[in-house]
Amino acid sequence: MKETRLSRMQVLMLLDNPFVSDVRVDKEAASLSKYGASVTVACSMENDLPYKEIRNGYTIIRLIEDGYNAPLRKSYKEYISRTADKIEQLEFNILHCHDFYMLSIGNELKKRNPSIYLIYDAHEYLKGWPFYKTSKGINKFKGRLVWNQLVRKEKNEIKKADKVITITSAIAERIRENSALLISPMVIGNYPMKTDLEVSNGYFHEKYKLPKDELVLIHSGTIYHTDFQLKTLFDIVTSITNLILVFVGDRPRFFDIKQIVGKDAELSKKIYFHDYPKTQNETVNLLGAADFGLLHVNDSWEAHKIGFSNRFAEYIMAELPVVATPQEFTFKLNNELECCAFYHENNSVELKNAIQKITANKMNFKKNAMAAREKLDWKLESQKLIDLYKSLS
Repeated sequence: MKETRLSRMQVLMLLDNPFVSDVRVDKEAASLSKYGASVTVACSMENDLPYKEIRNGYTIIRLIEDGYNAPLRKSYKEYISRTADKIEQLEFNILHCHDFYMLSIGNELKKRNPSIYLIYDAHEYLKGWPFYKTSKGINKFKGRLVWNQLVRKEKNEIKKADKVITITSAIAERIRENSALLISPMVIGNYPMKTDLEVSNGYFHEKYKLPKDELVLIHSGTIYHTDFQLKTLFDIVTSITNLILVFVGDRPRFFDIKQIVGKDAELSKKIYFHDYPKTQNETVNLLGAADFGLLHVNDSWEAHKIGFSNRFAEYIMAELPVVATPQEFTFKLNNELECCAFYHENNSVELKNAIQKITANKMNFKKNAMAAREKLDWKLESQKLIDLYKSLS
């Protein structure tokens, strides 16, 4: 291979999970590797996973111990130092930190060796994501203290980064304002790799023994609904004769809801559950067998309102219209191509109307979703990443 600027780069990515599946990290690492960079992803340790693994042209090393999510512990500084000691043993000249937990480790390594390039990749808008609110009692109080500390740390440590990346222009502007950055972060959309669809039409009807005229509303991934919002959703689904709802997931709440529905004979006729596929390509093809997708996020959290939902891009890549709670990104796309029907998270009338709006105009919404698919393509976004790396000198 002809030597390029990227082929002289040794990129080390830091990741705060054991990297079973993280599509953004995989796409970025694979794209950089494809263009000649040597890429290693150092991620969390996991007993059931190998220490070292080769995937899509890059190397995975699981060596980061638990402790990065506890910034108030007395041992936290020692943990950061000990982890930095381990990472220093790896060869790299570019350090690419995925999300706020890893930025603290990256900041320590940058102090030790100012010559390395530090890139911060913000997948979320931390200041607008008060995750502690989902806890109760003393855990909620502790969670707020942790969240406040993380917000302070990100605000200060982000200034040490040579380049900052995030997922939407709205988040980029908030980060620039909050940390008084001279330059706004680069926006690299978290779009799927566009591939040919190999959808099994009628898959859900055959799997769940459904009538052919039954419409399938599908919800993929993390379930943000409260118990009250779930009950409202179930009431609406059961009130519409030719509609069923399928949850696709693998998180604890998914299995909790599955167990609850399994104990209700009537709900079991309308609500179904499917294991989460192993790859994004498999996910998109599975989603494509449904009629439309459900995107429910917490529209009172700024991080959700100005953020980007992976499942939305997957629905569109699967050519599905979407019933969605409001997000700036989806609003903008929908103004150009009407592929969504919106509702606010606690408004049951809006939710039912949104479902009925799409079912009444299914073919037009489907056509618009197919047009939107052409705009959400990782190939276009990956070139931004390559250009950013080429700019490092």
